[in-house]
Amino acid sequence: VVSIKFKNRGKSYYFSPNKLSIRTGDKVIVETSKGLEIADVVRGNHPVEDEAVVRALRPDLGALARIGEGAAEPGNVVVAAPARPGAAYDVVSRFFAPGSGIPEDPTTGSAHCILAPLFAGRLGRTTLRFHQAYPGRGGDLECEVRADRTLLRGRAVTVAETTLRLQPRA
Repeated sequence: VVSIKFKNRGKSYYFSPNKLSIRTGDKVIVETSKGLEIADVVRGNHPVEDEAVVRALRPDLGALARIGEGAAEPGNVVVAAPARPGAAYDVVSRFFAPGSGIPEDPTTGSAHCILAPLFAGRLGRTTLRFHQAYPGRGGDLECEVRADRTLLRGRAVTVAETTLRLQPRA
């Protein structure tokens, strides 16, 4: 992400640089609800390091849905950061998938199969506790990285059950 500030506001805003290299001190043009505005980059490309940033995200779901239009999985974004000291989990995350018709998913195992190896390397442990911070609900997962596999543990509720036939009935 990059952190920016508008001249008339004291708050920092966070944006994805979309593979661009943006440095502290650069000026950027941002399309806002007020039109195009110039902002100062107060911190260039960097990982999200603050759980509060992840929890406070209020993404433009329409803009997210347009990311990667024409791709197999358009508009799917996961954001994660190390948890605050003393938390009951190691990493906090959120998963937005408006391109797949899901504004925000409460708990996403597949996203944590990607996040677990990344944070295992950063935090120096192979077993990590994740909290997906879906507002008002969310979910907790324990992820264990084993070579090229990630094992997921947690509580689940069956919401649908069906049978998949691989061959038609005779």
